[in-house]
Amino acid sequence: MIDQGGTICLADGYKAEDLKRLRKRHAFYCPVCRCELDLKIGSVKLPHFAHKPDAACPVPHEPESPYHLKGKRLLYEWLGRQGLRPVLEPYLQEIRQRPDLLLEHGTRQVAVEFQCANLNAAAYRKRTEGFLRLGIEPVWILGGNRIKRLTGDLFQLSRFHWQFIQKSDKPPKLLFFCPEQKAFIILEHLIPFQTNKTSASLRFLPLAEASWRNVTERESRSPLQLKGWKKNILSFRMSAVRFLSKETKQIAALFYENHQLPLPFFPSEAFLPVPSGYIFAHPVYVWQGYLFLFITKHDTFRLQSALHYMDWLIKGKRLKLRWSGRQTAADAVGEYICFLHKKGFLVRKEEFYYSAGSFVPEPRLEALLKRDEHYFSE
Repeated sequence: MIDQGGTICLADGYKAEDLKRLRKRHAFYCPVCRCELDLKIGSVKLPHFAHKPDAACPVPHEPESPYHLKGKRLLYEWLGRQGLRPVLEPYLQEIRQRPDLLLEHGTRQVAVEFQCANLNAAAYRKRTEGFLRLGIEPVWILGGNRIKRLTGDLFQLSRFHWQFIQKSDKPPKLLFFCPEQKAFIILEHLIPFQTNKTSASLRFLPLAEASWRNVTERESRSPLQLKGWKKNILSFRMSAVRFLSKETKQIAALFYENHQLPLPFFPSEAFLPVPSGYIFAHPVYVWQGYLFLFITKHDTFRLQSALHYMDWLIKGKRLKLRWSGRQTAADAVGEYICFLHKKGFLVRKEEFYYSAGSFVPEPRLEALLKRDEHYFSE
């Protein structure tokens, strides 16, 4: 707000010279707490308002980085060109929150949050639930500075990233925006390989070519990259794992006890890229290793028996879900068994499954790689 009662939005194309003139003639006030603001116009950060050090505003106001300020302004301008009439940082008094952007899309309101800094799970839930309580759909866009690419299709994702996954997205994906490149980066087909290493297909979408619809659509546009998945397995087989979690040690001990196979020689059937596998907070070969041992120990079994077994492991804390909810775990188990059936490892007769042949442990790397080729070719 300015001292004459109007409002001013710095993202509306003001030049630095115009803002300097306004600063000389007017005082500026926060529309929430009515405290006087400083209008900062520098050469590093974009022009922005800042509370004075002794201000007591009910809305948290942490300093924003130049990266965040630039990204928020670019998104504001882009949404305006889409005809969505965004409002920059409106104060929602009922929940005492200020989203980066608020817009109307069709019959619903949407809050856009551009998240570049760390955000703990409690703060994320509070902000998301606040929007939902008002009937506002939250859309979280992560800063491109939060992407860490390890290899071509392998990315380092932490708990920070996973909390932003929409559980309705199958396969799951993450949306990023980089103000330096002026582009959206969309990670699709997120399939965890190890605890903090996730396989994903990357789609690069320049801001000038992007529409609100193709940024927020639920369906994935990029295909699952089996070639990259197979490459991850090869690297795993050829490299020593430096750190083994308790869960990895447990499944490795069981495989050695039952089949005399060390971890790098786990069968191809313990590395299947199933879409719902992200629900398990473990490397792929841990939860699938338990399922594989279950299958090979039974002459025949029903899908429901496999689900009960996995439930038993979860309740006994042998396995941990990324989120609570049995249905998503059931999806992963069902997809795993369907994959084995499709590849001919399992045969189905009515409601029963049985192995097409007896499992023979393969201690030779050459034979294992050939089997990987069978499972993970495009």
